[in-house]
Amino acid sequence: MPVGSLAVAPSAVSLVEAATLPLPGLTALQTLDWLNVRAGERLLVAGAAGAVGGLAVQLARARGARVDALVSRPAQVEAAKELGAERVTTDPAALPVGAYDAVFDTFGAFAVAAVADGGRYASVATQAGPVPDLSHRSVRTTVNQVREDGPGLAELTKAVDAGQVRARIEAQYGLRDVRAAHEHFRRGRLSGKIALVL
Repeated sequence: MPVGSLAVAPSAVSLVEAATLPLPGLTALQTLDWLNVRAGERLLVAGAAGAVGGLAVQLARARGARVDALVSRPAQVEAAKELGAERVTTDPAALPVGAYDAVFDTFGAFAVAAVADGGRYASVATQAGPVPDLSHRSVRTTVNQVREDGPGLAELTKAVDAGQVRARIEAQYGLRDVRAAHEHFRRGRLSGKIALVL
């Protein structure tokens, strides 16, 4: 692996916790960078209780953004608030129209009415298809895909060590229990990552 794709792991968390960060963390970080989320802006994170969305909420708050959240189940409302979301709803129809400078969609919610004219809308839900064309409202859109990024990993490490971002682990399994880990994952309703410890 190219040395430029690597970074030192955070020292404030265990190596198991650190191992849960690269893929969802880089996805969140790179998408927030594309969205150019700045201090004082309003951001909506759709899927804020998931791995990517939960990290996006925390990273955006660390940048000084005001973050609201759309989650899929009532049980996730408090979890999203604990991560730093101000207003959390399970109902897309309850989102204020045109209120957000940027929308980060992690699961294909297509909450396009929520983004302000001239705003930015990014999805990482490639399975949901392309974001609707919003050029008539001067809204920039993308479906973002993660890439190797050593400096991004270093930024995540810094955020974790500064206490701005925390890893969330639902459960840990040993290698001999890989079947149980997979079954746990398939049941869904996770509050964090499932770690397979070798």
